[in-house]
Amino acid sequence: MMKRFVPLILFAALYCSCNNDQQSTDKPLNQSATLIQQFKPIIQGVWVKKDYIKKVKKSKSPLEAAEKSKGITLMQIDTQKMSGENIAVPLIRDNHEAGKETLTFEPGRNTTTIMFGKDELSYKLKKDTTLIIYHYNADTRETDLNQYIKVSDKAPASGFAAGMDVAINQAIIAGRYEGTDASGKKIAVTFTDDGKVSGLPGLSTYFVQNYFGAHPESGHDQLIFNQGAPGQKVYSFILHKKALRLYNDAAQIKSNKPSFTLNRKR
Repeated sequence: MMKRFVPLILFAALYCSCNNDQQSTDKPLNQSATLIQQFKPIIQGVWVKKDYIKKVKKSKSPLEAAEKSKGITLMQIDTQKMSGENIAVPLIRDNHEAGKETLTFEPGRNTTTIMFGKDELSYKLKKDTTLIIYHYNADTRETDLNQYIKVSDKAPASGFAAGMDVAINQAIIAGRYEGTDASGKKIAVTFTDDGKVSGLPGLSTYFVQNYFGAHPESGHDQLIFNQGAPGQKVYSFILHKKALRLYNDAAQIKSNKPSFTLNRKR
């Protein structure tokens, strides 16, 4: 009996060992808790596409920067809305198309990324934090990346999409100005980060147009005042150094006779 019993014990031990090895191979250790601890304090906020807003600031023209407004241009990561290991991320593509993506605290192709839909997300810590989205093309075996900088920790009161407006306003328009109207009358005008304006008679809000459709080359940069409200007014604008000129129409631009000539003070 003993001779038969010992091999059975050995077989059972070997089976359990192999089965445990198989389980460890099939089910890798759950890294979600570690990734949540690593990423969660960093990724909170409203994020804008870095090369787009840099182009807006350098050119002083959303129209000229339109070529950089492809793909995801704005997104909000709200870590308070995490469900399990996931966060639903509202986003804007091409500066006008609303959508959503799922951020999952699972490792990507390496230990420095987590899954963002079919893409991957990482970050870079320097003076300012930068988020990076990596897109791997299986056909070409190449990886593209886009970088994002933070606009704010929380969405503006009017919704996260207004984060793009804040970023553009801060980059080129917001500030105090002094200048004249078409008659030569002196005026003092203030544009705030959140789209408020004072000093222009009858106008209280402003919006910098940032979507120009399929043919951006056919238009002009525009400021829309009192958008969607009584007294809405659209001006084309040209911003050169610290001088902001507002034009009623193309004829004014051609003749260089602006309705308002404003010079930034700070």
